[in-house]
Amino acid sequence: METRHAHLDLAHGPAAPRAARRFVASVLGDWGVAEETVESSQLLTSELVSNAVLHGSGAIELVVTEVDANEGVIRVQVCNGGDGVPTMRRANRDELSGRGLRLIDEMAQGWGSEHVDGQTLVWFELQSRVP
Repeated sequence: METRHAHLDLAHGPAAPRAARRFVASVLGDWGVAEETVESSQLLTSELVSNAVLHGSGAIELVVTEVDANEGVIRVQVCNGGDGVPTMRRANRDELSGRGLRLIDEMAQGWGSEHVDGQTLVWFELQSRVP
């Protein structure tokens, strides 16, 4: 069985998280992924893309891949310019940011990051529930 994937280039800016959420919902909906997984994917994608806008530079590449069709595992990865290392931290109550990676760590089956050719790539995986 061939692995399915979808790709979107996003302009670096405040509209990127919304466009990413819509793209992920459309792709996963077309693939027949359970609504609960679509919603979780949208939330986690929004966190990754928001981090790319806040901490990165240049265009943002979003890739959605069906890693394992039999197990229903999907991977969402975000790549952008920059050499920062994503770091999970504990945000203070009055801070408006700083909770995204902790949320991803709690909700995703796995996540990670790496540097590739001067860019930062961050990904998460979720296992879809059967609708």
